[in-house]
Amino acid sequence: MRPHRRLATALVGARQRLMRGRSHSVDPIWTPEMSRWLAVGLCLALIASLTDAAAIRYVHGSQDAIIAFMAYITNVGKSQWFLVPAALIFLAVGLLDWSRQGMRGKARLSFLFGQAAYVFSAVALSGIFVNIVKVIFGRARPRLIDEVGPFHFDPFTFGYLHASFPSGHSTTVGAIVGIVMIWYPRWRLVTIELGLFFAATRIAAGAHYPSDVATGFLVGIFFSIVIARWLASRGAVFRFVAGKVLPVPAATIARKSRT
Repeated sequence: MRPHRRLATALVGARQRLMRGRSHSVDPIWTPEMSRWLAVGLCLALIASLTDAAAIRYVHGSQDAIIAFMAYITNVGKSQWFLVPAALIFLAVGLLDWSRQGMRGKARLSFLFGQAAYVFSAVALSGIFVNIVKVIFGRARPRLIDEVGPFHFDPFTFGYLHASFPSGHSTTVGAIVGIVMIWYPRWRLVTIELGLFFAATRIAAGAHYPSDVATGFLVGIFFSIVIARWLASRGAVFRFVAGKVLPVPAATIARKSRT
């Protein structure tokens, strides 16, 4: 079978798996615990808004090396750093001849194929959502703080200067944090701490207010979790774990069943 036909076959199989109805016996995609997490996150974002003006004015007048370093690395949150590799892995695996692989080889390819698609979806969909929200709110960026203040909104205004809320870079970082939390749940606290640091680089760069960053970070994490749970509800890529919000990759369950 030619490579492009292999990819088409893989895509058709994935589509059939995703489009089938979810079982009534599985966990719900959204849980009460997730609602509590969301409420806490929104409260923290609201509290962060109290520091918006002070944080930006501090950054503008700061000569601290750590602030300069954070501003220098702020583009780590650009979505293309994650979308492009995920898309390349997805296409490369789909073009391979799976028939030449044994059971373990096919399992590895299936894992890579599904996880690459998941990473791409989590980053892309959260980014699209945030870009729509940016237009709806039209919040002026910190660059205009001396002209209009920190809480100036021009709804449905297009353009860079009115696209502050929420932070797109922070949303991407949040999505990656959510993904890594699911892959490596034991390291979730460290992952969140590192993610918050990288998200905060947008404040250091003077591109966003703390509330923009906090909201974007929250959106990214929740998109990753919800997409993973949606996939788990269809028996694809992930599996639910009883009593836990974070699902696990299907390969994890398979490995445990063999041991």
